[in-house]
Parts: sequence; structure tokens; C-alpha cells
Amino acid sequence: MIYLDSAAIVKLIHAESETQALRDWLDERAETGWISSALAEVESFRALARHAPQAAVRLHLVLDLIELVDLDPGVRILAQTVRPATVRSLDAIHLATALSIGGRLTSFVTYDKRLADAARDAGLAVDAPA
Repeated sequence: MIYLDSAAIVKLIHAESETQALRDWLDERAETGWISSALAEVESFRALARHAPQAAVRLHLVLDLIELVDLDPGVRILAQTVRPATVRSLDAIHLATALSIGGRLTSFVTYDKRLADAARDAGLAVDAPA
């Protein structure tokens, strides 16, 4: 499974400098499913509504391709303990969700440096196709 954080999901819907590289990278791994936190639905919509409102209507076309993991008690507890403490709350939820997936996860895709560093420190393979 490939974990996509909200920034990666937004790039799939709204063209940014890394969009084509991300699409190509995912196409090369077409046999691997996508997964994210249910939080990504709200977070991605809010980002698109702010920066590309016309693109927000396409969000569910992409979300339908992603297995969304509920914010269950285990993820919430794990999110409270991820390190370092400087990881922002929503990013901690993404990281905790990815960690809860375990061995099924092959890559954690994020374009946030602080989150990428925390994910690497937690033992995840991190990618940011650009």
C-alpha cells in the first residue's frame, strides 16, 4: 500500500509543480493500492476550497480510489505519542495512521519536510516524487 497524505492527494487533483512526477510515479506502481487517513477527506477539501475551489468538485473521484482508514482509538492514542513533539496534530494523525497499517505499507508519500523526517525516523520509507 502507498500512503498518500493530504498534500499528495491535492496534487493529484490540482496541478502543482510535482503533480506530473507524482502521477508518473504512481502509474509505475499501478498494482499497489493507495491508502490514507479519513482525515484526508476533510483536509484535502479544505485545502482545495481555499486554493482551487473549481477543483474541489473532483476530490471524490480521487478519494474513491483510496482506502480511507478511520480515526479509531488506536490511531488517536498513537498520534499522541509520535515523535518528535514538533509534528503538527494533523500530521501526527497521518503518521499514526500509516504506522497502524504495518507491513502492508510500502511507501509514505508526503511533501512536508517535517512530516517526512518524522516518518523516516519512525522507520517508514518516504517518497516525494518531484
